Parts: sequence; structure tokens; C-alpha cells
Amino acid sequence: MDFFEEQDLARKRSFRLALLFGLAVVGVSVAVYGLGLVVYYWIATDATGVAYVVGEYDQVQQGGLSLWNPLVFVVTVGSTVLLIMLGSLYKVAQLRDGGAAVALALGGRRMDPDSTKLEERRLLNVVEEMAIASGIPVPDLYVLDNEVGINAFAAGNTTSDAVIGVTHGTLQLLRRAELQGVIGHEFSHLLNGDSRINLRAIGLLHGIFLLALIGRFILYGSRGSRREGAGAALVGLGLLAIGSIGVLFGRMIQSAISRQRELLADASAVQFTRDTDGLVGALKKIGGAQAHSYLKTPGADEASHIFFSDAIRRLRVFQGLFQTHPPIGDRIRNLEPHWDGELPEVALPEISEGMSSRPAPPAGQMSAFAEPPTEAAVSEGVAHIGSPLPEQIAYARSLHASLPELWIHAVHQAPMAQAMVFGLLLGQDEVLLGSEIRAVAELTDPQTTDLALRFHSEAGDRSSAQKIALIAMAMPTLRNLSPDEYRRFSQVIQALIESDRRVDLFEYTLSRMIQRHLGRHFDRVGPTPVKFRSLRALLPDIRVLLSTLARVGSRSEEEATQALRRGAQVLHLSGEHVQLLPAQECTLRDVDNALSRYDAATPTLKKSLMLACAATVMADDKVTDREAELIRAIGDAVDCPVPPFVASGDHHGDPQRL
Repeated sequence: MDFFEEQDLARKRSFRLALLFGLAVVGVSVAVYGLGLVVYYWIATDATGVAYVVGEYDQVQQGGLSLWNPLVFVVTVGSTVLLIMLGSLYKVAQLRDGGAAVALALGGRRMDPDSTKLEERRLLNVVEEMAIASGIPVPDLYVLDNEVGINAFAAGNTTSDAVIGVTHGTLQLLRRAELQGVIGHEFSHLLNGDSRINLRAIGLLHGIFLLALIGRFILYGSRGSRREGAGAALVGLGLLAIGSIGVLFGRMIQSAISRQRELLADASAVQFTRDTDGLVGALKKIGGAQAHSYLKTPGADEASHIFFSDAIRRLRVFQGLFQTHPPIGDRIRNLEPHWDGELPEVALPEISEGMSSRPAPPAGQMSAFAEPPTEAAVSEGVAHIGSPLPEQIAYARSLHASLPELWIHAVHQAPMAQAMVFGLLLGQDEVLLGSEIRAVAELTDPQTTDLALRFHSEAGDRSSAQKIALIAMAMPTLRNLSPDEYRRFSQVIQALIESDRRVDLFEYTLSRMIQRHLGRHFDRVGPTPVKFRSLRALLPDIRVLLSTLARVGSRSEEEATQALRRGAQVLHLSGEHVQLLPAQECTLRDVDNALSRYDAATPTLKKSLMLACAATVMADDKVTDREAELIRAIGDAVDCPVPPFVASGDHHGDPQRL
């Protein structure tokens, strides 16, 4: 599965969604116009068909009715389109908060990252491992406590505001391997852009669904004289009927944008985990469970297309047309062709299955994480952007298991998570360390300063991959800061970065990850719209990026020039574009500006950028930690999540975990 191709397809699916929505609006408007004609002639004529309201547009005659009435058309179609648009805009505005808005509307409870419940700890471990392997921040987790069916969903405009929600039944009834299969399925939706389209569909379709709600309200609330009451009842009944037609249009749209994506997400989950049995086991349990995957919350109807499996019951006659997911049996046979059709009886797992403890990392693992990545590892990482290999999943699990308990606890506690970030950003130079500590002390408090120093001293033997993983794991905790707390947190980070009047690559990597993802969350910033479709407009930016990478990994101007040319060859560049820029034009501020522009490029251009960066780094047949950090920062900055650098032949163990 090609991440960049999927991003291009996501843009096409967005256009298809808008087209289908437009057709649905036209269909509903025509139906409302027909209802308007009926009501108009009901009011404008007496029982014998004689008009008693006479005006310029009244075309009622004794012998029949005209199907064209400009006044009725303008009033009915105009008000219908306005109502649908306002309803859709209102819902879209509600969804600016991203996936959290959907989770709360479904009755979800935000899961405490430091929860002591075994089933919630297991879910958090699985999600954190998958996020580390995918190269994205850990999404917020929500639990639908009142839902006993087995189901889950992913929602978000970007990976910065994404959430994953699971039902209580999912936590209670699935084994770890089955849960990992379900979570892998949801991560596929996040990485491929499905969650953004699904969120957009909820917003657009809300306006169409609104007609049925208004019709029901008018029908039940009709009052007045006998004739007026009958007219109101007719309007309410008509709007309810037309709104129901609109709902059917909406169901067809949900089905059109969802069904095939579910099969792809199933395949991706198996690719992530290399465990067909886990996902198949979850699907079989859904088929065998008494509640299946159905939800009780009314909000499930509007958001049915975002779930792992069908969230609402449908009449059998409508299942084939309006079902948002392929039948469970078809999904199972797609993964297990020789399935005999038997479904298990689903019961609570044995108590002992919840007694697993967090294992120690395999022997020698710490040194393995500290080793610089190989060329093969970098190639694998760039080649599998948005689609991590099973080896990268196993690596992420081992990396997660290697983190000390104190650090795991810290990323889940807001005060400690902030102190941990400050500790990671403190410089190694003893002379500069004093001024940085004073900056932290002035902007925070003594306890935070002491804790930051402790984390700083313990971070010396942490690998760059572990430090980046810690930042990704801390994101849900940091997103929960208040706006004032976030501003103070940002001030401290900025003070640390600028304290020595220079920024090294690791500080840049961490600070950009934090500022980008938290900034998107607190400022409610959505995906960057596409502005650049041609490499020509980005040539100055690619030259800055490649020159910077070339200088990072080279000892001389000659080596840097050779590395730049290697990267430029990937883009088929020549002439002045393969000339190395002076060091003063390769500052991190220049890199930041270049990345901001590349973030607005098409997925195809982003793919060429990542390939050129990898070629530049590998020009000298070796990759340093500093180069690897910068490649991952570049990928993160342009929404191309780079998984950890681990070659397909490397194995770091796959410990059995909670």
C-alpha cells in the first residue's frame, strides 16, 4: 500500500463526497418543491378547486394544476438549500475540535492516560506501540462505557487531533491479539486520510438529516384551526417523508465512501501485525456476540460509517443497499478463505488473562536502540511511510518495553510530562546548562526544575528513537493542558531553544513536533490546503533542505556537494539547483520556512522530497543519528509520518505484553 497514492486517492474521494452531497441536495430540493406545490394549492384553493388567493404567480385553474410556480420554487428550494447548508456548516464548526467532538457526541469518556485498570492499560499499550511504529503522535483514547457491543472507531481531521474510541465490550471481550488487529484497522484509517473524509461526511450529511428532525417536530407540534392544523400536519408529514428520503441518500453516501475502505483497512491491519488470526478472531467474536457490534447511542446513526463494524441494525431488505460495511462473513472469508462459517460463543476471558505484567526488555536491546540506523533501515523507513512493516511494529513494542517505569509514568501525568520535555531539551554543555536551568526556574517552580534536571541526567543513555517515542506518547497528556498552561509550556520551550543562541538538530526535531501537533490542537488548525502542484515553485525550498542535509552528514564542502548532487538526481535537477548553498543560508529558520511551503504541496511532490532527502543522507554510505532525526522531522513537518528506522532483517524481540 503506497501512502502517497492513498493520499491522492483521499483527495479524489473528497471530491466524490462533495459531488454525491450536491446530488443529494438537488434531489431533496426537488422533493421539497413538489411538497411546496401541494401545500400551496391546498391553501390557495377551496374544496371545489377555485382559487381564493389571487396573485401574479397563481396559476390554479379549474381543470388542473401547473407544475411550475416561480414563487414556490424560490421559497421552497431556497429555504431547503439554506437549511441544509446552515445545518452542515453548524456541524462542521462543531467538528473543528477534531475526533474529540465525535467521541463526546457518541457518549465517550476520555480515558485517563495513567489509568490503573488492566484492560485500559492494555489498550493504551497497544495504541502507543502502534503510534511509535507509525511515526505519529499517540491519539487520544475514548471509551464508550455504556456499549456492550464490540466496536471501535477512529476520527480526526489530522493526526494531531485524532482520537480512537472503543466500546466497553471491546475492552472486555477481546484478547490482546484481537484488540491489536482492531487498532491496526483504525490506524489504517488515520494514516490513509479516511478519518478526515469520514469526519467531513458527518458534517455535510447532518444538514440533510436535519430535514427529518424538523418534519417530526412540526408533525408532533401542529396546532391551530382545523384547516391550519391540517396544513401544518401535511407540511410536517411531507418534510418527515422527504427528510427520510434524504436520510436514505445519506446512507447511500455513507455506504459509497466506506465499504471498500473497510476491506483495505482489514488488509492493512494484517500487514501491520502479521497476525491474521487476531483480526479474524475479533470479527468472529462480533458475529458470535449477542450484541454483535451494534450501539445504543442515537449518535451512532449519523456516524455509522466511521466504525470498525456496523453500528446500527437495519431491516434486512435495506442491508445490501445501505450497509456501510461489508458483511462480517465476507470480511472473514477475505482473510480466511477456508472458514467453515462457525462463530464462537463469546464470553468474558479468564481472569488470569488480565494478570500479565510489563516485561523487561530483551538482553542487549538498549545498545541496539542506541546504534545509528543503517542505509537499509532508512530505505525501509522512507519506503513504508504511512504503512509500517511488522518488523517496525515489533521494534516499537520492544522500544516501548525498554522505557523505565518513571518515564512511562511521566508521559501520562501533565506536570511530569512537561518537566520531561524540559529535561530532554536541556543542553549537554555544562556552561550553558546553568543558564537554561535558570530560565526554567524563572518560568516554572522549584519542583519542576528539579524534576527536569533529573530527567536530563537520566536521558544521557536514551537513544534518539526512545526520546522521540516519549514525545509522541506524551501528546495526549499535553493536549489536555488548559490554554494558559499551554502558553506557559510553549514559553519555556522557546526559552530553552533560544537560551544558547543556537538550536541543535535534536532540539529542533522535538520542538517542531511539539509545536506543530499541539499548535494544531489548541489553535484548531486543520490540514494544510494544497497550493503547490509543480516542483518548479518549490525549487528554492528543495535546495535549502538538501543543502542542509548534505552539510549535516559531511566533513567537507566536497562531500556535501556530492551528497547534494545525489539527492538532486532523484528529482532530475541540474544546473544551479545542484549548487550547494552557503552554511549561513541553511539555518533551521530557513529549513522551517521551506518545510512550511512543502507542507502545502501535493502528495506526489512530498514523496519526491522524502526520496531525495534519503538519497542525500545515504550518499556517504552511512547514516548518523543526527541525519535520521532530521529526516523524521522533515517527514513529520509535511504530514509524511516516517516509522522507526529498522531494516526488515532486524529483530528486536516481540515480548508478550499486557
